[in-house]
Amino acid sequence: MKNSVKILLLCSSLFCQIALSDELETGESALRRGHYGTAIRVLLPLANQGNIEAQTYMGYLYEKGLGVTQSYPEAISWYEKAGKQGSFRAQHSLGMFYFTGEGITLNYAVAYEWFIRASDNDFPPSLYMLGLMYHQGHEIATDFDRARVWFLKAAKLGSANAQFMYAFMLQSGEGGPSEPKKAMVWALLSEKNGKKDTVAITVPASIGLSDLDIKTAKKIANECYMDDYQSCPD
Repeated sequence: MKNSVKILLLCSSLFCQIALSDELETGESALRRGHYGTAIRVLLPLANQGNIEAQTYMGYLYEKGLGVTQSYPEAISWYEKAGKQGSFRAQHSLGMFYFTGEGITLNYAVAYEWFIRASDNDFPPSLYMLGLMYHQGHEIATDFDRARVWFLKAAKLGSANAQFMYAFMLQSGEGGPSEPKKAMVWALLSEKNGKKDTVAITVPASIGLSDLDIKTAKKIANECYMDDYQSCPD
């Protein structure tokens, strides 16, 4: 009898998990299609039940004003709930709110802490923002060495912004000697990923390079891009 009860409880729990997953998928699908009213009707009850993904989506909906009146305080509230439970996307969004001071008092120190928490999941946008904070010295001492480390981590995960900034630092010699060959490679990669104005790096980098050097850099960039950044130069 006891075993039967245990099996029944297990089945009930599994059924609930499957149902919850189905509801979340329905909400996500509605959000992707732009059916924001439906998305909110499905996601809000899940968010109130503590579902991390649903809470993050609710934060996004309030931040952008999709299906609801835009409200940064509401967005921040939902992001905080999800971020404290470990949602790296919510953690990054909170970091951006504190970094820009939009809808909340600007606080670089708090922004840094949220970016650090999101970086534990190797979230490229947060890795990039940490690099930017060290590069620009926002409430922390400017540290080009650390900026390079964070930019490189994000660059190798496909962040066009980080690829551009890493290339810039390599070309300008910030945090180490100027390395135009490597700068050319990373600038070309950022261009492949949609970054514009890479001529600000490729033109000065090319001044001291031969035609063969430039051709080689293009070859390395293509190979690096194709093997998911495994062969990229540090």
